[in-house]
Amino acid sequence: MIWLARAVSARLVFLADDYAGYEVRGLLGQHGLSVCIEVVDSDGAVHKILFDTGQYADGVAHNARLLGVDLREVKAVVLSHNHYDHTGGLLGVLKAIEHRVPVIAHPDVFKPSIYIRGNNIRLNIGVPYTRRELEEAGANFIVVRSPMEVAPGVYFLGEIDRVHPELAPALKGNYTLSSDGELVQHELRDDTGVAIAIEGLGTVAIGGCSHSGIVNIAEQAARVTGMNVFAVMGGFHLVSASRETISRVVEELKKMGVEEVHTGHCTGLVAEYAFLEAFGDRFRKIHSGYTVELKKR
Repeated sequence: MIWLARAVSARLVFLADDYAGYEVRGLLGQHGLSVCIEVVDSDGAVHKILFDTGQYADGVAHNARLLGVDLREVKAVVLSHNHYDHTGGLLGVLKAIEHRVPVIAHPDVFKPSIYIRGNNIRLNIGVPYTRRELEEAGANFIVVRSPMEVAPGVYFLGEIDRVHPELAPALKGNYTLSSDGELVQHELRDDTGVAIAIEGLGTVAIGGCSHSGIVNIAEQAARVTGMNVFAVMGGFHLVSASRETISRVVEELKKMGVEEVHTGHCTGLVAEYAFLEAFGDRFRKIHSGYTVELKKR
């Protein structure tokens, strides 16, 4: 399905990342990701969307205040997937927004997410709240597998078509429950992303952890918006990937014509070095407070 709406410009402010920035004093880092997406439509109206909420809300709210982001202006929240480092701040963020707000996510977002590996046993790495708790705090859940428009030019990508399954990084040791109560490998089908279609520039594809594969996310973003992907951003979960897999990801993104890469969170040092080598000054390292403005060239 091709959507026709375009944003005139976009401003992205990363409110949470594993590393704290230094342009503004006092910013906090946390293992997680949260980004405020601010787009301007063709009528000049501003729309603010929050993509993911980090691991804990206090750090997100603290950084938002330092960066001049008013969470009360957020019109919708989009979740990339159910893991705690992307949903842990949701309850506190909803309270900070101070009004009821749509929360867009995949239908599997509340599916049990259990981590069992070696001595590192965590029986819940999913959303750390019940749906009822979140709804009482102001969430109006929209759970959908299909792509949908969230704001002019901003699209929830829905369930990602894994055209390149070998480039979809699994989380070893992550299990869920089958319909008959059996412990089975969690395929993380809820992992998705956001696309921003900017007139005269192209599409910006954003992943939270990109368990479905940043290449698959970027390709779906291009299909949904009908525009070439100009940039990819977010966490790519290549921290444990082989150099061969990382090289494939770089190769596929370059083949698509991606011009800029902005990475953080779970991407990993080796992968970031590979992106730096391949994209040079068109590679950027994300951190808390990282801000980027995008518009027609």
